[in-house]
Amino acid sequence: MFGLNALSKEGAIDILRRLSTGEAKFNELNKVVANTRTLTRRLKELQTEGLIQKVEARYKITNEGFDTVFKIAELKKKTKQRWIHDEDFTKIRYRWMRISLRRLVNLFVKEFGDELISFVLYGSATKKTFQPGRSDIDMLYILEDDATNIWRREENLFKRFQVTWEYKASDHLLKTHGFYGYPEVTTTSLHKSHAETFQLTYLDMLLHRAVLYDKEGFFQKLMKKLQETLKILGTIRVEHADGTYCWILKPDVTPGEPIEINLG
Repeated sequence: MFGLNALSKEGAIDILRRLSTGEAKFNELNKVVANTRTLTRRLKELQTEGLIQKVEARYKITNEGFDTVFKIAELKKKTKQRWIHDEDFTKIRYRWMRISLRRLVNLFVKEFGDELISFVLYGSATKKTFQPGRSDIDMLYILEDDATNIWRREENLFKRFQVTWEYKASDHLLKTHGFYGYPEVTTTSLHKSHAETFQLTYLDMLLHRAVLYDKEGFFQKLMKKLQETLKILGTIRVEHADGTYCWILKPDVTPGEPIEINLG
């Protein structure tokens, strides 16, 4: 267990945050902690606690150091910001993903403002099947119908995300464990009126989803209505031995009969 006393001292957390984004020499860390004597003491203390290590002339953060700096960041990031669902962040298995996605959600809120309705994480990131280095992060966000220039704004938003401490620290953590870096993020955007039309991907979200932002419970209401409709249709989910599955929307459907699912 790391010493809280060491972390409470001037510059300690600043050093950890800097090293969490990449290795550094003493003179580079001197830009973080300007007083050379203070920096020297902090480095020795952090090494004693096992949070960093020195390899030749460079300082590196350890696994314990990563864990510590992410724990501190997660405690600081919790907020009572309206419509952000703190409880659903707990569904995300990895701490680095929780803190980086919280930053990403905040960037979406800042960029789209009142146009943003829902931000939903789904797929392996909300299940135990997520594998760093192999799995993508799948997300859906819903906007008001009058939102425009969505792709350009999303592109600029992700450029801003990639220069945040949360992204760079997560990227460095994964690289130190032999992975390529931060996972590929796959996004789907829908306007509100389109979101109220049944989407096949909604079926995958029924059992596993993390609704990270949801203005006035819009998406949760969609899911509730979908569940009610599927119950009326008699929908069944068939899971195979290899873990794959399929949905039979209406087992007693007759040839040519349309199946309508209205969520509006």
